[in-house]
Amino acid sequence: MQHSIFYKSVIIFLSFLSIASCGNRGSSQKDGGDASNISPNSVYYWKTRFAINEEESSFLKANSIGRIYLRLFDVGVEDGCAIPIATTAFESAKPAGIEIVPVVFITVRALEWAKDEKGGLEEFARKIVTRASNMCDYNGLGPVRELQLDCDWTASTREDYYALCREVGAILRANGIALSSTIRLHQLRQSAPPVDRGVLMLYNTGSFRDPGTDNSILSEKDASAYLKGNKPVKYGIPLDFAYPAFSWGVWFRGNTFMTLLHTSDYADADLYRQCDDGCFEVVKDHVLEGHQLQTLDRIRVEHPSFKEIQSVKALVAKGFPGGEHRNIIYHLDSNNLKDYTADEIKSIFDD
Repeated sequence: MQHSIFYKSVIIFLSFLSIASCGNRGSSQKDGGDASNISPNSVYYWKTRFAINEEESSFLKANSIGRIYLRLFDVGVEDGCAIPIATTAFESAKPAGIEIVPVVFITVRALEWAKDEKGGLEEFARKIVTRASNMCDYNGLGPVRELQLDCDWTASTREDYYALCREVGAILRANGIALSSTIRLHQLRQSAPPVDRGVLMLYNTGSFRDPGTDNSILSEKDASAYLKGNKPVKYGIPLDFAYPAFSWGVWFRGNTFMTLLHTSDYADADLYRQCDDGCFEVVKDHVLEGHQLQTLDRIRVEHPSFKEIQSVKALVAKGFPGGEHRNIIYHLDSNNLKDYTADEIKSIFDD
């Protein structure tokens, strides 16, 4: 049993550092550069393939995008061990003149696992930073000035996440790199994590599992419950704001939530029928995204309208008056961004 535990620990360690021997094809994180010249317009990139097509490249140029928050990998738990999963494969080079902020998503299960292992959160932090650093070097993403952690922590896991932030932050700041964290709306009600800056994620405001929800991606009514109407929100760290520009299908069987579907086009009349409430009903059994859909299943297509985004932006302006911030679009995907006009995109970025 001891040999098995030791072997598993070695495998975990190597999986975190597996790309360290690949060499350095890109810029060092300690390279120079003037951050003050970077446009505040920013986007997230949240896919497992970094492959920017022509439409997305044109979007970056047309909107003077200065920063991409790029998810590198998730840390999850498999076979009782925390390991990197869903690692991004790079098929496109870093766009010229754009700063990359690497992002690591940490599941709550991985956080809970790490605190009980030998070395605890200190060792966990070191492995995360090492792997992120190696990926940035190897894929030419530098110079890196900031790393971001993403975790859906709650009151019960807050202290563990904050302890991890302190460990990661200490490593980064010793190398002149800042640490930021995503902040979800429900997390505004708790103390701020010990990081340099946060990004308030203004999406997933409602419950997508609820068949009675109209739009779980973004709702002014849902957001206003956290932004306190006209009262300024006091928070312990400076914030930037991320607004959604994506859509999905929410699949139900009866009143039972099945899963989220990336597909948002259900115009095929041989497979779907649009109902009076705007949802689509499956009229023929078929497979979609590896899932077996059955006749009478329902799909609620959700898409944040520009009007709804502007309403939430107005709430944010009242809740967080003054102070420098960035407006960020989540995320860079030509299939979804085409649903907004050039003027609407400009308005999302502008204050």
